[in-house]
Formats: sequence, structure tokens, C-alpha cells
Amino acid sequence: MDKNVAKDSKAKQTREKLLNASLKLIKEKGYHNTTVRDICAAANVSIGTFYSYFPTKNDLFFSIYLDGDKFFTESVALRVSGNTEEKIIDYFRYYAQLNLNTGLDLMKILYQSDNPFFAKHRPMQKVFEEIIINGLKSGELKSDMDASMIADYFFVLARGICYKWCLYNGDFDLEEQMLDYIKLALKAFKQ
Repeated sequence: MDKNVAKDSKAKQTREKLLNASLKLIKEKGYHNTTVRDICAAANVSIGTFYSYFPTKNDLFFSIYLDGDKFFTESVALRVSGNTEEKIIDYFRYYAQLNLNTGLDLMKILYQSDNPFFAKHRPMQKVFEEIIINGLKSGELKSDMDASMIADYFFVLARGICYKWCLYNGDFDLEEQMLDYIKLALKAFKQ
């Protein structure tokens, strides 16, 4: 095996160990109660190694967030199948699961008005917008709104459900409620 490939593979494994350890600890202790030292101990790496991957604990948080985009562009885009309605439901099932896997404490931090990622049209939204574009082209969806506006409509709805889940401290089944609301909203675009 090429030395560079082995080095890249080891670096990827180390980064994954740090991310997995941090998610586990944050779910157990909360974001603010989890230290870089805790994460390093759980991942069995030095503090210097942590900082070579993430300049701050906040950068780790944003990396988790960006990994969600990567998951949607590289995996979900290929996994959703069926007609447009089924693709939309699958998409938001994955969206709910991503939020659940990220954990309530991190989601509470994520759903803050100063989060710069909410101001962008993110890659995960572009994946969804493609589903809408294809649904409009095939006639499975009907609307006077363009695909971008429809995608925005669904994301406002989905984020509102996630925000409510955060406010209620995870006191309801996020995936179930997400899909109930998405199915209800879909009716407006099938007339």
C-alpha cells in the first residue's frame, strides 16, 4: 500500500474516532460539559492530535454539521427511491434520523439564530430540490411555486419540527412527527 494512502486512511480513522467519541460524550454529558480532554481520552488520542484536526471544540461541532451535508449528497441522494412522494418521505426520514443521531444537546445548539449554516442554501437542500424539480417535471407535484420555494417550504416545516423537539427536550418521536407533518404538507402539492 502506498505510504500516502495509508497515511490518509489513518488520518480519516483518527478523525472518525474523534467525531464518534465526541458525539457519544455530548449525548451523555451535554456539549458544554464535554471537554476536549474528555473527547481525547475517549478517542485514545493526544490533545495535540485533536487540535491538528479541529482548531476548537466549535470547529468539531461544525464538522459534524458539514458531515450531515456530505451524508445527504453522497448517500441519501442515492438511497431515496420510488415515486416523488416516496422520495420526499424517505428524505425526511433520513433528515429526522440525522437529527436523532446528532443528539438533542447538539441540536439545541444548532437551532440558534446565529448559526451561520441556516443562512446558506446547503448541499443537503440541493439534494432535496432535485427531488422537487423531478417531481414537478413528471407532474407528480403541482404548484405555482418554483422548486426552490417548495424546497424552502419543506425545510421551514422540518426545521420547525426539530426546533419543537428541542424545546420539548426530545419528549416525542421526532421521526414519526416529522413524517406526519411532511405527509400532510405533501397533499398541498399533489392537487
